[in-house]
Amino acid sequence: MDLKNKILSREAKIGVIGLGYVGLPLIIEFVKAGFEVTGFDVDKSKVDFLRAGKSYIKQISEDSIKEILPKFDPATEFSKLADMDAIVICVPTPLNKNREPDMSYVFGTTRTIAKYLRKGQLISLESTTYPGTTDEDVRAILEEGGLKAGTDFYLAFSPEREDPNNNDFRTRTIPKVVGGFNPASLEVAKALYDQIVQRTDQELIMLNENLNLLQTLLVSDVD
Repeated sequence: MDLKNKILSREAKIGVIGLGYVGLPLIIEFVKAGFEVTGFDVDKSKVDFLRAGKSYIKQISEDSIKEILPKFDPATEFSKLADMDAIVICVPTPLNKNREPDMSYVFGTTRTIAKYLRKGQLISLESTTYPGTTDEDVRAILEEGGLKAGTDFYLAFSPEREDPNNNDFRTRTIPKVVGGFNPASLEVAKALYDQIVQRTDQELIMLNENLNLLQTLLVSDVD
């Protein structure tokens, strides 16, 4: 069964890396949609909290965590990435002293994924970043093992647009921009996000400035 069909039939296993204010709401929506989800984080305290049915994010109730636990596996064992069909990167990109995004978390996470990357997987970057990150930097790291984006695995970028303090828009209701490395990547990535958000806007681009422009237009649309 190809990945798109696995997604549509809810048989795809989803991995989300980064259990913060972006990753955790995504996990909740994926589980609600019927998927089994593994959430990865290097912070063992976060994983322990979640396994105990507790929340460390004020906008997410403990009841919400307890409800998803039967199909949600919080983990620090990144070797489980090999079992995932789709992997979503939601790690932080804090600004450094020069007011530029610190990409160490994104690149470190990508190197970890590369260790376990296999044919047929979808890798989607959600972390806020500069134009070209997915197509140039992330792809280069993932291809170091010999697999090629668009041929052996799918590659996508869907910038996170969470607004934790906005009660009018949540993960499911915020329009989602989805960009794909090639037509097949775009098709699979859109199929994935269509399961958890009410509206996705797709754009086949080389993951560059045009995606940021489209995102800006959508922000204007909902503000």
